[in-house]
Amino acid sequence: MLVKQGLGVMLPVILLAGCGFFEDPPPAGHIPLQFVDLEKNDACQYELDVNNRRWRVEHLAFYLSEPRVRIEGRWQKLSFIPGPMQSKKLALMQFHHACDTQNNHTTIKLNANKALLDRASAISFTIGVPFDDNHQTGKQSQAPLNHASMFQSKQAGHSFMRINLSDPDEDETGKSWAFMLASGMCHSPDEHAPIVRCDKPNRVTLDLPMRANVEDLRLTARLSQILFRANLTTAGDCNLATPEGSECRKVLANLTGREWIRWDAPTRVYLKQD
Repeated sequence: MLVKQGLGVMLPVILLAGCGFFEDPPPAGHIPLQFVDLEKNDACQYELDVNNRRWRVEHLAFYLSEPRVRIEGRWQKLSFIPGPMQSKKLALMQFHHACDTQNNHTTIKLNANKALLDRASAISFTIGVPFDDNHQTGKQSQAPLNHASMFQSKQAGHSFMRINLSDPDEDETGKSWAFMLASGMCHSPDEHAPIVRCDKPNRVTLDLPMRANVEDLRLTARLSQILFRANLTTAGDCNLATPEGSECRKVLANLTGREWIRWDAPTRVYLKQD
């Protein structure tokens, strides 16, 4: 009798646990990225605390380019899987839709198989748009450069990262703040000629070390670390395509110097700016 009771208890547990074995695992090159400090409010909007003050997230997006893996000490170029938010060399990551999540893009989709990733000791991305694509307005219609909210002008090109915050306790005319990472001091021979150079490219490289044998890659990020000690209450909007103020430099320093993005594991992250 005791044996029969034991089997009766164990069988449902085994069947329940076994269901997971029939689920299709995500493709090897798919890397989810989650901002873990965003909280959904009753109005279906994201909020977070920054420097002891509550803010509502109106926009949070950035472009990734130049995906690479490091294998045996050498960097090897990868490509993204083309789709509505990705081309082979560019991905637009978007996080600000709290309920309309189909309008977000929170998974990096790399054209990379498990055998390749198992050999990699690091993955690298650049927050930015390649120069040749950034200032060519004719390519705006091609995904993912077809998002008007990320385009500034022919001279400045696209915002590589855009953050828009507002005070949840005030109406539409209340306090708001914006940050736009973009190339600055861009030049052309004349106003009708193409841009030939930008003195401040402002592209940020993310070097993400990982174990040699990696499964189920996941990244976590914190917007509060990007905005750490930035003056959001008295400073105006911060656009690096224009002459930058102190708060632009502070946010840029956080992007390159603070651990705002990391693997969902006890792993260090190294950031640098070109």
